[in-house]
Amino acid sequence: MNPMPSPLSDAGPGDAGRLDTNRGAAEPCALADEFLLRIGQRRLCVARCRASAAVLPYAAHRRPDEVSWEDASGRARLASFTVMWQAYRAERAVPYNVAWVELDEGPRLISTVVVADPRVLRIGMALRARFDGDGKLVFDPDDEPPPRDGATR
Repeated sequence: MNPMPSPLSDAGPGDAGRLDTNRGAAEPCALADEFLLRIGQRRLCVARCRASAAVLPYAAHRRPDEVSWEDASGRARLASFTVMWQAYRAERAVPYNVAWVELDEGPRLISTVVVADPRVLRIGMALRARFDGDGKLVFDPDDEPPPRDGATR
């Protein structure tokens, strides 16, 4: 279960319909909208600038024709986190964590790391993305080394 409402981590499969996708092709849009559409499809993607090939942050504004989307590797690092030990909502079990995660491709987002004991969380720890049963993007600790020479697991 995600720690807090967040447009990046709480978007589920049915949420894509509430996003404003009626922009003109020439109008810049927040990449977060397109990111959330893909999250609703259970796809973790990154946006790449067509002109420079640089991976863009999700808060960037670009015209849709300036960006290409590609599947992310799912690998990440824990950039920062906090552990909540007090329940602020009755339906939220404690403890839970709010994690700032940096994808290997570069963008950062807010989510949660699924662990039985939050005391195992460490800045820089390797993570692997997945979608939980509710379609929310979460991360698990990843003890496997990254693939070498373009091999996939």
